[in-house]
Amino acid sequence: MFKPIRYDSGKIVCVKNGTASSTTIAKGDALDWSSGYLQRATAGTTEVRLVAMEDKVTAGGAHSDIICIITDGVQFEGDCAGNSAVAERGTYYDLTDHDTLNDDASSNDIFYVIDTVGAAADKKVLGYFVHNIA
Repeated sequence: MFKPIRYDSGKIVCVKNGTASSTTIAKGDALDWSSGYLQRATAGTTEVRLVAMEDKVTAGGAHSDIICIITDGVQFEGDCAGNSAVAERGTYYDLTDHDTLNDDASSNDIFYVIDTVGAAADKKVLGYFVHNIA
């Protein structure tokens, strides 16, 4: 799960008819676009511009409104697949899936780590989603 730590007004948006059909999204899921609709991000996602701020289940053949936070400049606390370490500050992570960072991969460089949270075994870091400039 990605939990916003600091954000300002204007970052919360309702994407009308925004979800892909047959989709289950949980609050805190990283989202990406597929054919003009939002879905949960995957390990192959190269950019996260929105994070879900509500749970949403979309039926087959339907598209639902969803409230999201725009990730620009918002600091997030993110869950990692492995233990966190101070040496990881200033590094980039990929996603393992829609709610977990892959601290063993940095080919997509989707999340920039600025600090750790709690003990190493808590597997949590602070950072920012990085926009794909390629």
